[in-house]
Amino acid sequence: MNLYSPYILLILCLIPLLIWLITRSGKRFKSRFSQFAEPAFMQIYLRQHSPFYSSLKLFLLVIAFAFIVLALARPQWDFKEHDISSQGLDIIFVIDVSLSMKATDIQPDRLTRSILQVSAFVDQLKTDRLGVISFAGAATIECPLTEDHEAVKMVLSSLSTDSAARAGTEIGRALDAARIAFGAGSGPGVLVLISDGEDLSSASIAKARDLAGDRVRIYTMGVGSEEGAIIRNPYTGEERLSKLDAANLQRIAQVSGGEFFRITPSAAEIKLLLSRIYQSEKSQNSARTVNLYKEQYHLFAIAALIFILLESLILPLKRQKEGSKK
Repeated sequence: MNLYSPYILLILCLIPLLIWLITRSGKRFKSRFSQFAEPAFMQIYLRQHSPFYSSLKLFLLVIAFAFIVLALARPQWDFKEHDISSQGLDIIFVIDVSLSMKATDIQPDRLTRSILQVSAFVDQLKTDRLGVISFAGAATIECPLTEDHEAVKMVLSSLSTDSAARAGTEIGRALDAARIAFGAGSGPGVLVLISDGEDLSSASIAKARDLAGDRVRIYTMGVGSEEGAIIRNPYTGEERLSKLDAANLQRIAQVSGGEFFRITPSAAEIKLLLSRIYQSEKSQNSARTVNLYKEQYHLFAIAALIFILLESLILPLKRQKEGSKK
């Protein structure tokens, strides 16, 4: 048996106090009666009063009180199936903040354009839970899944390449962090990966398969161009050409059953991505069945009512023997 509000049972501790007050009231009655009449008159006054039935009435009221307290504690046992409709999706944005995201082959730069696109995406969402992960050589859960969309936008606005915990680009680490953020095996989810696709490890495809096994679909958004742009390492002064690796992002999306989109200044891909997500995900995340305890408080409420009715039917009078009346 499960109690929804077990602390309510503390009220039962009042029962001894109630019994003491009832006993004290009887003694107080006798004391006050003796102030106005001789004690011998009390026997005459109470000649029809039955101590047994009076005690029985009080006993029934105490039992009824105990059952009322038990009903308020909401006892539960047995199980029943209950269908719960899901009103939203769990969506995590995984955003590349590596040094290559400073490239200006898309204006004003890759990271700023990515943040603008994701913010526009967030504005289109209503009842979904959102989260944010940033990554470079390591991944950081910047915002766990939440329904506070304004908090998500504040986190997005704070992202920069300076916030990277470690230099480099390892998409596999980001997908590992996403698996933790979703809660491995907890249910369907959507991951939106925004990156230029450069990856220093080869683990991203295997990690994407792991997420697909947890019913998480990955949609990738590529930022940058195939021609690329020169980026400069601020610490070493080294310059190199950074290009969009669309093929890698396409493979990651395909492994999980998602799609690849290219970020453009017009942001037309946002509406297309939204339609794909809601068409693919809503149908499989619309409802689920859970086992819940059955509420049984009504049984105790009925028992309390029965005891109260019994108490009301009992008269605290002595039974008169036949022939006692003249």
